Amino acid sequence: MALLTGASGDPYERIPVFGLPKKMPRNALISAYTHEMAGADQLLAKIFGGPGAVAAANSFEPTGLSNQYPLYRGDILGDNGIVLTGHLSKAMHLYGSFDGRGETSLYVPAGFTSHSGSPTTTDAAVTFFYPRLGNFSNVTLAVFHIANFTISQEGGRVRIGTVGGRGGSYAFYKHSHIEFYRGNTSLPSASARQRLRIDPAAVFGGASTTARPRKATSDLRTSE
Repeated sequence: MALLTGASGDPYERIPVFGLPKKMPRNALISAYTHEMAGADQLLAKIFGGPGAVAAANSFEPTGLSNQYPLYRGDILGDNGIVLTGHLSKAMHLYGSFDGRGETSLYVPAGFTSHSGSPTTTDAAVTFFYPRLGNFSNVTLAVFHIANFTISQEGGRVRIGTVGGRGGSYAFYKHSHIEFYRGNTSLPSASARQRLRIDPAAVFGGASTTARPRKATSDLRTSE
C-alpha cells in the first residue's frame, strides 16, 4: 500500500493504516513509559494547552494515535554504536486529543521579553525569549505548527493560537512541536538545535524519567 504525505510534506503526515500493532524498536534507549514521564507530560499539557490537550515530551507519542504513527520517537542506538537522536528527544508535541484529531488552544507562559513576528512560512514557527523560564535563565522557546496565530493574555498565560498549523495540520496527526534552547538564539539552524535543546520536563521541574518501568504500550497521561 502506498503511503501519501500530507499537504505540508511532513513524512509523518501520512494516510493512516489501521490494525497493525505498534512495536518498540529493539535498539531504543528508553524501554518504557513511566508514571513519572506521564506526570511530566500532564504538567506540560496544562502549561501549553487548553481543554483536552495531550503532551508528549518523553520520547513516546500517545498510544491513541493511528497505527501509522510510531509509538517511540526517542533516541536509538545505531548499528555502529552511535546514538541517533529521536524526533522527541528534548522536544515535545502538543495535541488536542489522544487520537491526534482534536483541536485545542495553544499557550506559552507569561514573562517573555521579546518574540519573533509572524509565523515562518515553512513550519509556522514563532520564538519567544525569556530571561527566566521555569528552572532556567536565558531561554528561547520555539513553537512550531501554530494555527490562527495571535497574542492575547488569558489568566496567567499568553494564548498564541491553536495547534495544527503548517507542518502539523494533517487530520489524523494534528499537533504543534515545541522546543527550548539555551540562550537568546532566535530560531537556530536545524543543525544547531540539538546541542542547544533543553529537556522540556527539566524546564518546569517535572518528575525524573528514570523510574520503575511500565509496559511501553500503556498510556498514563489520563487527564485529571
